[in-house]
Amino acid sequence: MPKFIAKQYFKFGFILVFTALIVNACSAPEGNMDDGKRWYMMHNCQACHGNQGDDGKGPVIYPLNMGYRHFKSIVRNANSPIMPKFPEEKISNQDVADIYTWLKMKSSTP
Repeated sequence: MPKFIAKQYFKFGFILVFTALIVNACSAPEGNMDDGKRWYMMHNCQACHGNQGDDGKGPVIYPLNMGYRHFKSIVRNANSPIMPKFPEEKISNQDVADIYTWLKMKSSTP
């Protein structure tokens, strides 16, 4: 196999693997809607956002109009004097994904 063709295959393979890694990193983990409702209550989100996320003293988060990465960033790094930050030690990535799924699925149901 000539060097030129080998280099092209290598470049193509590298780009393919890199693209797959980026797509995987950007997608939301699979969440469970039922668990999301439970975690929402257990982590006391309703204290500020209301039982359904649409009332309370905090911002309205239902209907949810943001992507998973933005939602997770807000949960982890809340830049607010009122909302606490929730590091992974307090709320797991799976719990965040479950809550996100619950809010998102609620938002997409008529």
